[in-house]
Amino acid sequence: MDSPRRIGLLLILVGAVFLIARVGGGNVWPLFVLVPGAAMLTVALGGPRSAAGLAVPGSIVSAVGLILLVQEATGTFHTWSYVWALVLASVGVGTFLQASIEERPDGQREGVRLAVLGLALFAAFGVFFEILVFGGFLRGALGWAIPIALIVAGLWLMRRERAA
Repeated sequence: MDSPRRIGLLLILVGAVFLIARVGGGNVWPLFVLVPGAAMLTVALGGPRSAAGLAVPGSIVSAVGLILLVQEATGTFHTWSYVWALVLASVGVGTFLQASIEERPDGQREGVRLAVLGLALFAAFGVFFEILVFGGFLRGALGWAIPIALIVAGLWLMRRERAA
């Protein structure tokens, strides 16, 4: 990927992050975490093959930034009691991306397994804490979970289409 394309992609990502922050009430401090993660992912995905190693840390830092952004927008910092599992899932996503760049099917499978494990732990601990410990947030979470589930389903369908 040539340099203007990389810069263009980075500008798009930064603009999207600021737009998300704007929608989230204008609290931008999580961007200090999210933007470096997005930059690492941009380099991993659009840079030379040797930069593929940035996919895992980029996924982790981006996930933490997104989690903080959602928590800041909703005032739900208590969710760290179970949202840590999404960090585990982000390791799986990063592993999958790195293995995809390096064309390693075994690494892709391992990344998918780890991402699924993280999502399963998130769901199980989320239900446990929200219903049995905190109560009440589950209704509000659906406002975030449904759009996120739709995006994940769309990405899965796109990935499945490419693989076929």
